[in-house]
Amino acid sequence: MPITCYGIAGSLILGCAPAILSGQVQPKAAPDSQTVVFVCEHGTVKSVVALAYFNQLARERHLNIRAISRGTAPDSAVPGKVREGLRLDGLQLGPFTPAEFTLADLTSAITVISFDQPKVAQLVGGRVPTAQWDGLPAVSDDYRIARDSIRHRVARLVDSLDRARRGKQNPQSQ
Repeated sequence: MPITCYGIAGSLILGCAPAILSGQVQPKAAPDSQTVVFVCEHGTVKSVVALAYFNQLARERHLNIRAISRGTAPDSAVPGKVREGLRLDGLQLGPFTPAEFTLADLTSAITVISFDQPKVAQLVGGRVPTAQWDGLPAVSDDYRIARDSIRHRVARLVDSLDRARRGKQNPQSQ
């Protein structure tokens, strides 16, 4: 099903009307936009796993884009199970303070991806593209299964951002 994305001023962003594949949307491409915002309820589980994998893959591909994690009702800390799972995967979360998702998070956002938080798209209000990665396995049930599901989607997102970057570097290839 095609979608249309609108920027902050409500104008159509060209190249942002692809079919939705597994809830993934083509992020808005703008030179000053360098953040992917992952939002889950507590801002400490699925969005943190997505943040850790996104930042690792973006670094490996030399993408000048970072991820942040936000919650609609943030917890006070990342659960030990999540930190330990990331550590065993070779990722260090480092100092992290859960934060509530606000419109200020959209300032440098190229896309907002929510996990089971349908009201996030309403809050974003078309300012940047959104995607819903709903119904993924619960981290509390099985970290590895949930992680693999999140990591797969994050890898597809990073691939699409990398393709977009390479296309801009070589416009003759289009």
